[in-house]
Amino acid sequence: MSRTLYEKWIENRVFMKTGDDKLSEEGLKAYQIGEIKNAINIAKRSKFYGETLKNFSSGDIKKFVDFKKIPFTSSEDLVKNPNSFLCTSLDKISRIVTTMSSGTMGNPKRIFFTEADLKATIEFFTYGMLNLIKPGQRVLILMPGKSPFSIGKLLMEGINNAGCEGIIYGPVFNVWDALEAIHLKNIDCIVGLPIQVFYLAKLKKTNVKYKDLKLKSVLLSADYVPRSLCSAVSSAFSCHVYSHYGMTEMGYGGGVECNALNGYHMREVDLYTEIIDPITRLNVPEGTYGEVVITTFRREAMPLIRYRTGDIARFLPKKCSCSNAFKRMDYVKGRVSEYIKLSDGQHIGIGMIDEVMFKIDNVLDYRASISNGEKVVISLSVKLVNPQIPVTLSDIENCIKQDKHLGLLIESNNISIEFSGILNNIEISNGMMKRKLCRLN
Repeated sequence: MSRTLYEKWIENRVFMKTGDDKLSEEGLKAYQIGEIKNAINIAKRSKFYGETLKNFSSGDIKKFVDFKKIPFTSSEDLVKNPNSFLCTSLDKISRIVTTMSSGTMGNPKRIFFTEADLKATIEFFTYGMLNLIKPGQRVLILMPGKSPFSIGKLLMEGINNAGCEGIIYGPVFNVWDALEAIHLKNIDCIVGLPIQVFYLAKLKKTNVKYKDLKLKSVLLSADYVPRSLCSAVSSAFSCHVYSHYGMTEMGYGGGVECNALNGYHMREVDLYTEIIDPITRLNVPEGTYGEVVITTFRREAMPLIRYRTGDIARFLPKKCSCSNAFKRMDYVKGRVSEYIKLSDGQHIGIGMIDEVMFKIDNVLDYRASISNGEKVVISLSVKLVNPQIPVTLSDIENCIKQDKHLGLLIESNNISIEFSGILNNIEISNGMMKRKLCRLN
């Protein structure tokens, strides 16, 4: 497979700094060390990093091992005093984003962006989208886009810069209206939240008007993406389904898949990514799951140094067919704070259950809770695509048994599965509240 425009964009950015004419792993590392030094120098202008990094000099960082002596930044740090991270005056701030933090009892974080920070995001969106769209195509954006510099507006600008037409629809609250928009506007690609696009995929098959509606590509973003959900969407729209990994703290964009569809190509010219053991806080070997940690480059308003995202993922040990220099990050499995520890020391999270439940043909959505008393019980309730076709406890248990990982986990911990019934009034997720495995005790 040939190099993508996304890879070429990254290569050109590195060449501008290093003067190389061929990208190598060593050249990329040299570029990132230089950007880390710049990020530290900018970050130390802030009150928070001015104190935290007062004993660290960027000049002392020769290798990554030197950089990894620097302490981590947590979401709790952002919640306590977001203004203490500011490296510029408030009059230069173009956008402030307030997000809820699952790791700090729901207290909000505030992330600041200058105009240059937002332009860097648009640039990433342009080249990242070129992994899945071609000039002249029409892209429907199923994400918020009413306010200036919202994620939808930034994505639209990036898509337009790629020679396509970005059309903001907004989050999906009426599946039939969204499907009609795709139909009437001759849409080639949609970008949206995983569970919302899953609703579109499932319900379109029930209406003859939309049953044969096809797309050229789909991008799922803004939440972790179960593989079983991707398969259902791909089957429904007869196209490749790509996923994007990002968060507001990264400047929205973190990594995107290429046509190989085997992991995220990280935004390595704007981010340095690590995977650490959440307990020991040491970097884990390649191929081992741990917590994602990021350091941002070229951020004027609010650079973040070794920021613990709380997401669980790993680096894939084999290179992709489109590049030998770039790391690939595997799909995010969930969040550290939301994994529940079992008696044998293993953990269970909502992502494992998603992989099973979204494989059941007539399941549109579900809710799960776990009680951890004398016996661990997982209670599941489901919303059906067709209420006339039942889904039973036996159906769920059979799917769990077919999933080697979850099946063995449930068997080895003697976990009981309980079917709590049918959900009739569940509303489509707006993407603001992440999916969770609720703990009852």
